[in-house]
Amino acid sequence: MRSPPLHFVKKAPVWAAGVLAMAAVARLTAQPAAPAAVSTAVAEQPIIELPKFEVTDSRVLPAPEKWRYAAIPGFEVLSSISVRATTRFVKDFFLLQAAINEIMPGFRRSDVAVPSSLILAGGGKGFDRFLPTQREEERYRTNSLFFDDPERGAIVVDFALGELQLEDNTTEEADPYRGFYKEYFRYLIRKQMNGKPPPWFEEGLVQLFASIDVTKKWINFAQVGDGFGGPRTGDFNRLLSQRALMSFPELFADPPVQTGTFWSAQSYAFVHMCLYGRGQKYQKGFITFLSRTGSEAPNERIFKECFGKDYKQMNLELRGYLDFTDYKSMQYTAKKGQALPDAPPFTLRDATEAESGRIVGEVLRMGGHTAAARQALITPYMRGEREAPLLAALGLAERIDGKDDRARKFLEAAAKAGVERPRAYLELARLRFDAVRANPAAPDEKLSAAQVVRALEPLLIARQQRPPMAAVYGLITDVWARASTPPTVEQFAVVIEGVQTFPRNAPLVMQAAMLASLKQFPKEALALAKHGQKIARDRAERSRFELMANAFERDAAPVPAAAASAAPDPAEPKQGESYLPKLP
Repeated sequence: MRSPPLHFVKKAPVWAAGVLAMAAVARLTAQPAAPAAVSTAVAEQPIIELPKFEVTDSRVLPAPEKWRYAAIPGFEVLSSISVRATTRFVKDFFLLQAAINEIMPGFRRSDVAVPSSLILAGGGKGFDRFLPTQREEERYRTNSLFFDDPERGAIVVDFALGELQLEDNTTEEADPYRGFYKEYFRYLIRKQMNGKPPPWFEEGLVQLFASIDVTKKWINFAQVGDGFGGPRTGDFNRLLSQRALMSFPELFADPPVQTGTFWSAQSYAFVHMCLYGRGQKYQKGFITFLSRTGSEAPNERIFKECFGKDYKQMNLELRGYLDFTDYKSMQYTAKKGQALPDAPPFTLRDATEAESGRIVGEVLRMGGHTAAARQALITPYMRGEREAPLLAALGLAERIDGKDDRARKFLEAAAKAGVERPRAYLELARLRFDAVRANPAAPDEKLSAAQVVRALEPLLIARQQRPPMAAVYGLITDVWARASTPPTVEQFAVVIEGVQTFPRNAPLVMQAAMLASLKQFPKEALALAKHGQKIARDRAERSRFELMANAFERDAAPVPAAAASAAPDPAEPKQGESYLPKLP
């Protein structure tokens, strides 16, 4: 029986300011519905022969690692901590998700084919191995890591470290739950914003959201301290009370001039003050500032126009806020007889070697540990594991290493097994496109219909999976540009779908506009060029879109009678001839 909806006594939008700020800097767009299928002939697949490995000594293979595994919506959990601690963590994670659903509906939507990875590391060197190669000096300064690429994310949490060492050689308690909350909200923010926001803003918002305190009966948000006059891990006013503040140019620098605990704390302090402190008098200016700096670098002139204070004056205001933190936190309390739901049933079991090798290997790769990642991935394969997700991960790893022949075999096998991994299909399509482009079968170095079908087949599968990838649509456009026959209206609609899915991706819009012109879709070409003028990232890009739009308009304009009778200028294109070859 479905439980009734939960109602809270105080249903105020505690999160609204943060989400409004995110919207200002991100220009949020809804995830598109699953694309409609486009019919295409499927070439008969040859038998796939996987790469072979000669193993002459069993000692070359490391002993299997012992991990526990759970699959929950949107995540694969791999844990080396105890069953009890893992179960408690997963239940707390479900409780956090229920709280987010209650106060921020839609914020954590997860519609992806590739689950993100969540690794809970226990004692020994469990966490150390995942530290990025460029961050190894931070071993005792962090107990959580976040990795992402256009396809997925990964979070690693250290449950063994007892204290965090700060830059001034002081320490504070290492709370693994707060560390996880911080990286989980970073993951959600980047998914919502379709990219990485300004570092100071992301860090401040992450720290703000990570301060959430949840039980089944109430939810606290934006609270500083423990609510009883005592401190909590991560409180910005305590961390910065005896320290000089950075200047705002230093704070806003991208990439940051300095990072670490105190940069993070000052980012948190500024975001907290602007959204929830000082009677929220800076909230409107803060959101305006984010909106304006989305298209131009932050500077003191913009800052003063938004806040009515220059950098020095606001720095003094922030110092006063640290000394006297007057703010409005929010508490949601469940009505009598109601509470957040219990965690749904989940299965925690021993991980298979294919699961642990794949997850560990891919997270190691994200951290720059190429050799260790390859070892983790290849070991289960050499022991006979042939799961489709492992084959896809191996193919992608070989592709990164430049071993394209081996990559193709792994990716073809994974695709034949129906793996859900859009990047695997994208890379397979790139390999196929390279092969047919090197041996075009149609006149004028163009691709035959069969070659087009072979190159497009993996892309049309990738387009049906989540997350959508701009590179998939870009490669579809490239294939049609080399085709000997133009796409049909239905086939060209897939290219337009890419622009609709990624409306602010200027290179993709440029590709689509040029294809539309070359393949005789003049109205679409003009509309795309004009859209490009609106979303261009700089003056040079805007000028190029403007030049294209002018050329397309001239192509579409009727020829005056007098001009038609005059001798043609050999330097001018003929009526109906594309101006694109003449563009820079």
